Amino acid sequence: MTQHVLTGATGFVGSHLLAELLAGDPSDPVYALARSNSELPAADRVDKALQVAGFGDRDRSRLTVVESELAEELCGVDPATVERGDGPLIFWHLAASLQWRKGRRDQVFATNVDGTRHALELARSMGADLFVYMSTAYTCGALHGDIPEELHQPAAWSNVYEESKCAAEHLVAGFEGPRTLILRPSVIVGSSVDYKPSGSYTGLYGFLSELRKFKEMLGDSDDSVRFTADRSCRISFIPVDHIVTDSLSIVNAELAEPQRSIYHVTGRSESAVGEFTDYMLKLLGMQDRLYIIDESFDDPSTLERFFDKRIEFFSDYLRKEKRFVRTVPPERSVLLNELTKYIDAENAL
Repeated sequence: MTQHVLTGATGFVGSHLLAELLAGDPSDPVYALARSNSELPAADRVDKALQVAGFGDRDRSRLTVVESELAEELCGVDPATVERGDGPLIFWHLAASLQWRKGRRDQVFATNVDGTRHALELARSMGADLFVYMSTAYTCGALHGDIPEELHQPAAWSNVYEESKCAAEHLVAGFEGPRTLILRPSVIVGSSVDYKPSGSYTGLYGFLSELRKFKEMLGDSDDSVRFTADRSCRISFIPVDHIVTDSLSIVNAELAEPQRSIYHVTGRSESAVGEFTDYMLKLLGMQDRLYIIDESFDDPSTLERFFDKRIEFFSDYLRKEKRFVRTVPPERSVLLNELTKYIDAENAL
């Protein structure tokens, strides 16, 4: 019997991981730490997230939802809530703030760094055998080219989200308590089963959303807008179900025989910025309104400055290629013909 405790069950990856755990070994108890909000109690929020993840009305008898608050010591949870069994206890920490705009630094660090510390301390108090931290491959910040599976100390980051996740990784790696494992996904898209977003609104979908909003803002005007990107820059995408499958495989292998403490859970950098952006613009009927310029320009219009601000989060990813070294099989990739299916599925919602 393996016990699983996880934070972030109401999030994108967390809900899919929770669904897979509940579909797994019928002897494994699963505890989801979640908080209530102004609309729903914690249990209902978790149930709603499972529905979005495609779990449907399947058996939830092994699931215990525990009210928690990441901002509090031990996440506001009594460690005795989880009664230790004979098998290993795995603590999965997936809860995070995805905020990135300037002015949110304190909030983001409170969630992503202090919250991670509270989760680590809770895992230690529970006697966890393994603490699994779901990070991001982009803790490499301004580094580009081939990115190794090691702790990074980049000179700069693209945004505060990357910076906070990098700081949390260093906290996890140096913590005195259960053995720790850092997993780093790249840009996550929906399920490879049906291509639907399944609860995601960031990454590829965030970029598409900004293009859609800008189209609405332009209305029936004749204005056209340039923006700087590298058309040949390739981005690493990976479906959420592949993240879950690979993460479980890595964790099981590490429990059997420890090998590493950091793993990239990524796809090959295959899809070129110019190709998938052209597809999005054509899909939205904006191919004559927005233009990629390979070099920066000195005479931006007011609209161009505004658009550049809107896509500020995505800018570095559209300009500098990162190729994440991955040591464990299978090799993953999302080619353009597959990526367009994810774009189509989101646009159909």
